[in-house]
Amino acid sequence: MSNKPLNILIVDDSDLTRSSLTKLFSEYQCNIITSIDGLDGIQKSLTSKPDIILLDILMPNLDGIKMLQVIKIIDELKKIPVIVISGNSNKTNVFASLEAGADKVITKPIDEEALIKSIEELTKSKLHPKSKSDGLIADSTIDELKKIYIKAFPQKELQINKAIAERDKYAVGNIFHELKGVSASMGFPEVTEISRMIELALNSEKIDWNYIRNQTDEIISLIERKTFSFDGD
Repeated sequence: MSNKPLNILIVDDSDLTRSSLTKLFSEYQCNIITSIDGLDGIQKSLTSKPDIILLDILMPNLDGIKMLQVIKIIDELKKIPVIVISGNSNKTNVFASLEAGADKVITKPIDEEALIKSIEELTKSKLHPKSKSDGLIADSTIDELKKIYIKAFPQKELQINKAIAERDKYAVGNIFHELKGVSASMGFPEVTEISRMIELALNSEKIDWNYIRNQTDEIISLIERKTFSFDGD
């Protein structure tokens, strides 16, 4: 296995997912490039020549499947391994990703150990943890990522409120599935636990929307308290 630092490109329109993955890799000797949609992802693939791409499926402008189809016909990019990371684990999405050229599909919430192992296998490189002297930098990075999480939450709150008002079970489920997957690693384990409870409530035969509204308000309150603590620093 090679010991050189890996260049990892993360293509995902979710601020929370990008921040969560950036936090994960901040503990390792690697270089992180991020992108918010498929078109920008292709451009950054061409300019940065990453060792591996972590790719979401549902994105604006150009989705993950189309991005995969494009990079697999570009000589400079087609050999770069791609791991699709998706919040939707149905067989259709998995098959479409693999058919388009993905080397592996991992579903959210992300199993960090499995992701690291997959990256090492596909790149034939070892992800080395940073030394203790790098830990001070990592701690500072984690604080910044928490601030990004908090800053991104108002937009997520708007999406949640709209989905609940419309009684859109699918949209509500997707939002809280994402929150469940990234919140604990960003320093918000309570949000992960409440999101898990909401997912269970959505699977009930008769959905209690008042319960979901109350649990959502609890999450919003938690984030507001954390925002106040950061603003007071």
